[in-house]
Amino acid sequence: MPALRCPSVRAVSPVVVALLLSTPAAADPPPCPNGEAPPCSNIVGVVEPRRPSEPVQPIPAPATPPGRELTAADVAADPLPGDEGGRIDRGGGGSTWRQIGRGVLYVPRLMFDFALAPFRAGLWANERYQLGERYDRVFYNDAKTIGLYPTLSIDSALGITAGAGFVHRDLFGEHEELTLQAAAGSRYRQIYSARLASGNRFDGVKLELDAGYERRPHDAFYGIGNGDRVMTTSAPIDPRVDSTSIESHYRQYRSRLALTADVRAWRQLHVRPAAAVSSVEFGSPDQGEPIVGLYDPRGLVGWDGVRYGYAELELRWDDRHGVTTMEPLAVYSAGSLASVFAGRIVQFDAGRDFWRYGFDLEKFLRVADGPRVLAARLHGEAVTGNRYEVPFVELPALGGPLYLRGYALDQFRDRVAAFGSLAYEWDLSQWFSASVFVDVGRVYPDVGALSLDHLRMGYGVSLEAHHVESFVLEGSIGSSIDGGLFLNLSFNPVYDLDQRVRRR
Repeated sequence: MPALRCPSVRAVSPVVVALLLSTPAAADPPPCPNGEAPPCSNIVGVVEPRRPSEPVQPIPAPATPPGRELTAADVAADPLPGDEGGRIDRGGGGSTWRQIGRGVLYVPRLMFDFALAPFRAGLWANERYQLGERYDRVFYNDAKTIGLYPTLSIDSALGITAGAGFVHRDLFGEHEELTLQAAAGSRYRQIYSARLASGNRFDGVKLELDAGYERRPHDAFYGIGNGDRVMTTSAPIDPRVDSTSIESHYRQYRSRLALTADVRAWRQLHVRPAAAVSSVEFGSPDQGEPIVGLYDPRGLVGWDGVRYGYAELELRWDDRHGVTTMEPLAVYSAGSLASVFAGRIVQFDAGRDFWRYGFDLEKFLRVADGPRVLAARLHGEAVTGNRYEVPFVELPALGGPLYLRGYALDQFRDRVAAFGSLAYEWDLSQWFSASVFVDVGRVYPDVGALSLDHLRMGYGVSLEAHHVESFVLEGSIGSSIDGGLFLNLSFNPVYDLDQRVRRR
């Protein structure tokens, strides 16, 4: 007997199933996941039954049903990237005080956005075209131990200097480093240098041999002193007794050979002896007002040339570091540095010998993730010789990208220099960080004249580029209470101490 077939059952069954699923059925409450008897306690994934006295709390529906991908319509009302504000009053204009605050900060915000516009363009280009990775692939080997790379330096006073550098970071298998650089700039400026570092060759001791030659055709000289005086006497001016400040220029040829050692004595305490021999010659510049046209050459100590030796001993405590392993090694977000040094300058030509001494203090305070960091610096330097004994290029100086940004390089010179800086730094991406800074300082004729009167103050913004393990470059735009705008691009970190054996 053939089996009975009922086509109507096949056709109706989906409707029946849908009705059964959509119709609530009385059933016992489900057991609690933790083994308790219903009602369950308020645990994740379980809604506790409402007591009669409690108000009804609506459960918000998910923005997107499970199993469905977001569409453009789902996020049409959301803010664009960069416009997130965290506010829940959509479209709310805020209180009157909020509007006043926005109005007060509108102009500073425009100025800040304008200053950072080139940096933001660089960030966009780096993220869009992976410039950092392309740079490494072009100029370094796969292990990043050997590289032949271009160099570029921009300074408002010295112009543009471009060249090339070679580095080998594992020369003999113990991370010994050889660095060679050659660069040329505007008006025949030339720089050549070679550096050999011992790396991990000697346990607990690092040695560094450095040689360099510079042809600097138009360095600036602004007299000796804090630059408070205007010209009240006719030229030529004797800068040893007259602090009149007038911009003039000179040429110098500088060569040096230096040896530095770093001995880790105890924990973060380092003993750093150093020695150097230098030769400096001067002449008329190829552009600008000649120095001998305004200043008496007899008042420019060392104008006939300087050849001297320098020996120094420095004690340094350095525990600067990053807080997390995700932060680049070249970025400090915590810790401090304290350094004191003293050195003796012995002049090989006719001239008196003298001492150079000073200190450096740095403190990094992490205030938020990112990292967001407050960085403070103090620097002091002095010489024992008077203005009649110390060559004018060896006087402690302020101005430029290292000390007192917002002023020209070495704009202020005298027997004593004091400097302080405060900066707020934050990260922009894996490769870049930015900061706003304020620098304050001045020079003095002697230690007894130290005071807070007539301080110079510079301010501005800076951008630093770095790899995971090393610093790349830093650019800054600065101005000061005395006016002017200075752009600097340097391959030396601002927080690295100035090497006295390698004078600027």
